[in-house]
Amino acid sequence: MIALPVLAGTVWAYAGERAALSALAGAALVFVVLTVGLLGITAVVLGPAATSMAGAGVVYLGQLILVVAAVLALRGADWLDGRPFALSAIAQTLVMQVGQVVGYVRARHEVAPGSLDRGGAS
Repeated sequence: MIALPVLAGTVWAYAGERAALSALAGAALVFVVLTVGLLGITAVVLGPAATSMAGAGVVYLGQLILVVAAVLALRGADWLDGRPFALSAIAQTLVMQVGQVVGYVRARHEVAPGSLDRGGAS
């Protein structure tokens, strides 16, 4: 969430208000879509294990459809500047993906004592 004002502020400093508004829109779009997708994946994981991969694929496809639909809906907007929109959407995606990976790694716990040791021979 911190990336939203940082991205918009950075773009504002370089390209002005219109570009900053476009950057904020791109980052906010990705933030909302990926957050909804994260909630969807959580629901899928809580369900039967046999359908987890298929459910994850459906969630991912849904995220892509939502982003494409939003881009198509916004492409005719007079206030939208395409380059800052796209760059901030990409940056927001990277920030959120890194955050999710870090969260996943921190949330792991040992199932069996010593199972996460990397120093020993396998």
